[in-house]
Amino acid sequence: MSQINRRSVVRGAAWSVPVVAAAAHAPAYAASTDAPAIPNAGAFSVCRNTGEGQSCQGYRFTLALSVQPSDTWDIVLTDVRIGGAQLLLATTPREFAVTATSNVITFDVCGNFSASQISFTLKYSATNRRTVVTTTDLGGTYAISGIKQCA
Repeated sequence: MSQINRRSVVRGAAWSVPVVAAAAHAPAYAASTDAPAIPNAGAFSVCRNTGEGQSCQGYRFTLALSVQPSDTWDIVLTDVRIGGAQLLLATTPREFAVTATSNVITFDVCGNFSASQISFTLKYSATNRRTVVTTTDLGGTYAISGIKQCA
């Protein structure tokens, strides 16, 4: 059986210091990669527009996402519904880039209904450009009221 001498212990400890120092910062850095979120229904501003020449009632959605500092995210809308009706294909645009300082997205939805109160479902995926990690099935269903004509 071999014996461990003091020199081997000190050499092993010297190599572990940089690893421990690097690992100590990893959890805080990793925690800052939370995907952009919709804080609540109040994050939406919605108005009716004319449908821009289309035979439908259009809605303009402006959404302020909650975005962690330091990263850029690519947002892709994956499900858009008003009152249960699927409207993803009638939504433009469907892709956005957001940061903590540029966190507002605006998109138009075209549907055949007109209401001052809607049940709105928005699902999206978010890809962190730095880590290239994608989070899916974000968003939810929101009751939005007080919808007026766009100015």
